[in-house]
Amino acid sequence: MWTTFAATVGGSAAGLTGLTFIVVAFRFDVVATSQEYRNRAAQTVSLFLTTTVTASLVTLPQPTWALGVELLVAAAASASLLAVLDHAARRGTSQHARPILVVALVVFAAGITAAGLFATAGSTNGMGFYAASSLLGLTWGVYGTWVFLTQAGTDQINAAANVQDQPGTVPTA
Repeated sequence: MWTTFAATVGGSAAGLTGLTFIVVAFRFDVVATSQEYRNRAAQTVSLFLTTTVTASLVTLPQPTWALGVELLVAAAASASLLAVLDHAARRGTSQHARPILVVALVVFAAGITAAGLFATAGSTNGMGFYAASSLLGLTWGVYGTWVFLTQAGTDQINAAANVQDQPGTVPTA
């Protein structure tokens, strides 16, 4: 029952991973020079790749308990990587973790963990948690990609505009 859903979500996540690479390539000048944007891009790709990998695991013919173990490992690896990347994005700044980001990433990993725990016990009743997590991963990843496309570098442009608007400064062409 869940294999069709997983195949659809996995294919979507794989395609969105490629799209994210294209967006980062378009904004490479900004992303490459910003520690925060590089790590946020890596977080976005991690969300999509975790969704792709877990979808692949769900579609594999295997005992339910084995799927559970694999989902638990995937959730732990993803949560660790997402936390490291969040910390790296904020390194060298006074920024605190953004609550909405923390909640989204914790819920993402927790849903996969819950599905893994159910499956380890031999039950597929927890796959709704997997479904919710997958959809959250896709949604949050698309949001991250949109931010790179529309906002990356705007802080530098605004800062330059503010300098030029101050009295006594000479505008540059």
